[in-house]
Amino acid sequence: MTRYFFNLHDGISLPDTIGSEHPDLLSARSEAVETIAERLKGALLKKADISSWLMNVTDEYGFTVMVLSFSAAVQFVDQPSLAAARAAAE
Repeated sequence: MTRYFFNLHDGISLPDTIGSEHPDLLSARSEAVETIAERLKGALLKKADISSWLMNVTDEYGFTVMVLSFSAAVQFVDQPSLAAARAAAE
């Protein structure tokens, strides 16, 4: 198995010094996506700017094997405008 390191960059670099072993890159990708989902949930609840966040996944030799960027948006809909649009559609 190969050890992969999931290094997060969210304004500051948070290197993964422990990593985890995976049988293949697909398995490592699953861990990366799960980790991002957890981080994203917390960041969105705090209304954090995640536009520059990314995860750099490296193998045990320090080679980058995958880069994942964070992307999510929450847009609030103006309720009076929504009501007017619904009324116009009827």
